[in-house]
Parts: sequence; C-alpha cells; structure tokens
Amino acid sequence: MEAKRQSDNDLIISYKLLRKLIGTIGVFLPIILGAGMFYFDRDNFIQDSISDYYGTELRDVFVGFLFALGFFLFSYKGYKANGKGLLHNDQFFAILGGVFALCVALFPTTSECDAIRAIHLTSAVLLFAIFTIFCLVIFRRGVAINNQTKMKRVRNRFYFWCGILIILFVVGAGLSFVFMTEEARRETDIIFWCETFALWVFGFSWLIKGEAAFTDKK
Repeated sequence: MEAKRQSDNDLIISYKLLRKLIGTIGVFLPIILGAGMFYFDRDNFIQDSISDYYGTELRDVFVGFLFALGFFLFSYKGYKANGKGLLHNDQFFAILGGVFALCVALFPTTSECDAIRAIHLTSAVLLFAIFTIFCLVIFRRGVAINNQTKMKRVRNRFYFWCGILIILFVVGAGLSFVFMTEEARRETDIIFWCETFALWVFGFSWLIKGEAAFTDKK
C-alpha cells in the first residue's frame, strides 16, 4: 500500500512538472528567439512572425523548441472519462497539439512551396485552437461547481480569460491581413506580437495548471 501511494505521488509530481515544462516553452520561446537574433542582427532581431525565425540563424532553436513541445504534449495523458468518447480524453487533444507543433516545425513558412506554407499556417492555427480548448474546457473541468475551492474558481476564471485572449490575438493576427497593408504589418510587427502574446497566455495557463501559482492552501 505504501509503495502504491509513493507511486501515485511520483505520478502527480511528474504531471505538475510536465505542465510547467510545456508552459515554460510557451513563455520563453519568443524571448529566446528575439534575444538570440539580437546577437546576430540587432536591426532585425524581431522578425515578421515567430515562424520567420526558421529562415534565420535561430532555425535550430525554433525547430528544437517545437519538437520539445510536441514531445511533452505526446507524453501528456491528463484526464479520461471512460465511455464518454474522445471529447473527454485530454490525451487525445494533447496528441493533436503535438502533431500540429511538429507540422509547424517541419513545414516552414519560409518555403517557396505554396502547399508547404499552407500546411504550416493551418497547423499553426489548429495548434492555437488546441491551446484554446485546453484553457476554455479541459483545464476548467474536473470538480463540480458546488465543490470548487476558492482558488479553483480563481483558476477557472484565469483559464477562461486565457482562452479568450488566445482567440483575440489569433483573430487579430488574421484581421491584420484584411485591414493592413503588408508594409504596415512589417512596420508594426503585429503578427509577431500577436503570436508572442498568445504564446505567453498559453504558457502561463499551463504554468498555473502545473501549480506554479494560485494553488489551494494546504
């Protein structure tokens, strides 16, 4: 019995660490890419988008982070309700996120092939969609409203607004192609900043889920 309890505790700790690792990638990917590019080219250290770092000296860093994100998502199991289908299986959405992360890395936006760029863009949008589902649905369930602690309610509100913000930033990036010229987009770096803020929100949501803050009092 003691051995089983110890095994369960190790599993809980590993899940918390895995969530923190996923969140850390989201928070630090834009920072590391920008800081690394500043070393090579101070005039262009902010690229038009996060994906455009593939065409710079930071390509291996960009791809490496996405592969790490994909690996961590593949390793994530989360909650599964037996008999309720894939929509109640956290691992299903995590695996989808991992696939999309790898597609973003393997099909670069800097390619001259229209099909490859289309796969990249579609995968990026779907990856952010998975992030949104985690925030709006997956992270917020598990405890009936009447049984939720005060901090659980705080966390649920935090996850809700994280999901809304990710949607707004992704939609904002898309609308920039409708209402802004290419020159205006490049001058303002709006795609880069929308993606950066969306990644930060995603990262902080996973850090909170990993109990980096807003934890229940023991």
